[in-house]
Amino acid sequence: MNDRPVPDSLRNRAAALAADGEWIALRELLQPQPTALLLSDARLAYQTAEALYHTGRMAELAEYAAACEAAAREAADLAGTMKALNLGGIAAFELGRTSDAEVRFDLLMELAEAEGDTDMLARAANNLGALANLKGRRHEAIAYYNLAIPLYQKLDQVRGLAQSHHNLGMSYRDLDRLDDSVDEYKQSVVLAYRIDYVPLVAMATTGRAESELRRGDVELSRELAVRGLQMARDVGDPISESEALRVCGLTHATHNGDPDKARQDFEAALELARETGNALLEAEVERDLGRLERIDERPAEALRLLESARERFISLGAAAAAQDVTSDLDSLHN
Repeated sequence: MNDRPVPDSLRNRAAALAADGEWIALRELLQPQPTALLLSDARLAYQTAEALYHTGRMAELAEYAAACEAAAREAADLAGTMKALNLGGIAAFELGRTSDAEVRFDLLMELAEAEGDTDMLARAANNLGALANLKGRRHEAIAYYNLAIPLYQKLDQVRGLAQSHHNLGMSYRDLDRLDDSVDEYKQSVVLAYRIDYVPLVAMATTGRAESELRRGDVELSRELAVRGLQMARDVGDPISESEALRVCGLTHATHNGDPDKARQDFEAALELARETGNALLEAEVERDLGRLERIDERPAEALRLLESARERFISLGAAAAAQDVTSDLDSLHN
């Protein structure tokens, strides 16, 4: 329990930083505060989680979510428990603990349906969609997103809508429905701009860059990836920065590209992915760098990276991605 009142100065400063998207400063303001104090104020509790998420502190977010859940259960606070389950599931997903994430999101959906909590039901559907997509179940993922979208529309929850459209862009990309993918990413950017949510603008811009590259427009892809990279750096989001660097690397790894520049971008992306503990991103960068090394006739390095990427994908349950890398390894051995 917390017996100290939350100072108005802390509450007001946190609100101002959150409104401006100053996530690093917000984390530095709130993290030294006692957890019990943060949890005693619903807004501060949420802002703390936001700051950890947007600055790539996923292991710390997982610990914080566990503290939130314990406090909510002790207080028999069902709404607080659902919020904590959502936070814990997001952290677990980012850290590659996909089984843990799935358990949390399934329970969240069950509780949200029982309580008629539209917001939490939408969040659970959106997050279960991301898990389904990771595991290669693209059509199931799309079904989840199509469940989340009308719920977010009912709530006039623009941020959730933007996230669902971003995630649809990923699933359509993975189904090779590239026109649909680009349209979804564009919609996500429009919605995210409407609420000035720059981190999601950066993610959707980078996502579109990869789909444009697959459509064959290298120059547009590079322009979008660089734009996404700059936005990610502006808001201090290391995970989005790593993803943008990965896509920048892909644009340089194309035919008649610049392998040295591609390698530089991939290596920088890999360093950030490791620093943030983002297992999926680490696997994707290792795969892309391994493919570059194979093309650049550096077979030993290609083998090391591709085998590591395959093991990571397998541990994440990303069977389709693992199979693709197995094909790369087969071609390397032949």
